[in-house]
Amino acid sequence: MQGALRKARPLFKRWQTFRALRHRDFRWYSASATAQPVGMGMQFLIHSWLVLELTGSASRMGFLVFLFGATGLIVILFAGTLADRFDRRDLSSATQALTALVLAGLAVLQLVDRIALWHLYVSVVLMAFFMAINTPARAALVPDLVDREDIMNAVVLNTAVMNAGRVLGPAIAGAIIEFAGIGPSLCVAAGFFALASLALFMVRRPERTVPVERPSFVSDLGAGFQYCWTNPVTFTVMTIGFVFGLFGMSYVQLMPAFAKQVLGASAGQVGLLMSGAGVGSLAGTIFLASLGNFRHKNWLLIASMFLFGVSLFLLAWSPWFWVSWGILFFLGLSDIFPMGTTVLQLSVSPELRGRVMSLWYVTSAFTLIGAFPMALVADYLDWTAAFAGGAVICLLVALIVGIFRPTLRHLRV
Repeated sequence: MQGALRKARPLFKRWQTFRALRHRDFRWYSASATAQPVGMGMQFLIHSWLVLELTGSASRMGFLVFLFGATGLIVILFAGTLADRFDRRDLSSATQALTALVLAGLAVLQLVDRIALWHLYVSVVLMAFFMAINTPARAALVPDLVDREDIMNAVVLNTAVMNAGRVLGPAIAGAIIEFAGIGPSLCVAAGFFALASLALFMVRRPERTVPVERPSFVSDLGAGFQYCWTNPVTFTVMTIGFVFGLFGMSYVQLMPAFAKQVLGASAGQVGLLMSGAGVGSLAGTIFLASLGNFRHKNWLLIASMFLFGVSLFLLAWSPWFWVSWGILFFLGLSDIFPMGTTVLQLSVSPELRGRVMSLWYVTSAFTLIGAFPMALVADYLDWTAAFAGGAVICLLVALIVGIFRPTLRHLRV
């Protein structure tokens, strides 16, 4: 019996899904990482619903998302260098607190019935500025909180709790809008960002070795670009993130308009529909966390690309609510960003990690920028053309990068 247990112990250890949580600081980090995406998921639905209520236009809603993405794209290019130069915990905590203040101000305007479309545009620009600084600092902080053998587990657990927020955020926002109104939902969203800031403040500052003499800010930024351009693995992963972000992942931000115009959904139903993708992402990341330091990360990434493209193509033709919910589950399940993040975290040296992760999150900013042209296609043609066209482009890139080029197929990290 004891011999059987000894033989089973390595297998048990491999499937130890939550082992990164044995690190005290990572537990506080995870608490923050749970609260922030709930607030983020709420504010995206609230902003989108407000624009639809004020204008009834999918393209104006897409422009709101575009503003968020364009601002983040500009700022995040420099944010990685900030993350490598300054304390990552303090940067993340402060930007979360400032985002909470912006949402609280918007809630006051809504409660006194003074809100206008330009208020929404200004607020998303401010929040994009803060979140662009927050994102690479948070991502680069993860490997400082756990041992190297726990990095993949920590990354996918972090993604799992963020996806839990994607499940809860839209559902909570939709329910509050239905029963209490938009103002109270903004107050709750602000509260989640405040909780995220407080939890991250409880993380102890990790020890970091900072050179006495450092090159200029511009030189630091240039080194990050050069590394991403010349390293085959990093260049391949960045290309995948850029294409899928611009032409595919924008579906998430456009769900309120798609659900309202195609499926005739209410705010509560939109929240439920958006949660479908979050449930899929949560299931996928829990599965990844259970794999431990899995060798064939490249094949998981390739499979995710193809599953995503097929699922998005099917969504383009779905006029039924629950069928769409099921397709969204598979879209969430095939999210490429957890595996892409893991590959980069394991491939990049610590002194470049902040800059590389900021450029990686530039690709995620394209999920927001791509929402505007996709919404224009939906307004001037239809939603089938918008989603199916993006799906075809994603599938072509998956075929080229995943099958015809050797870099990803031969990758071992």
